[in-house]
Amino acid sequence: MINFELGYTPKNLRLAITKLGVTQAALAATLGVSDRTLRQWVVEDLESRNHADMPLKQWRKVLALLATANVV
Repeated sequence: MINFELGYTPKNLRLAITKLGVTQAALAATLGVSDRTLRQWVVEDLESRNHADMPLKQWRKVLALLATANVV
């Protein structure tokens, strides 16, 4: 059982990376974004200037990867 919160959160993204068994760099490459961008998406502190929200389009790609990997 995966304990996802509703929708995209940095916590959900980190959990997805773990469940997929990939590195942040590998997921960034799969999504077609830079490592830095993905690192900004996993920053918990929403007030931090290092945080960026993940676009819904990218989150849906992660969900599709999880479904394909049969871990959701």
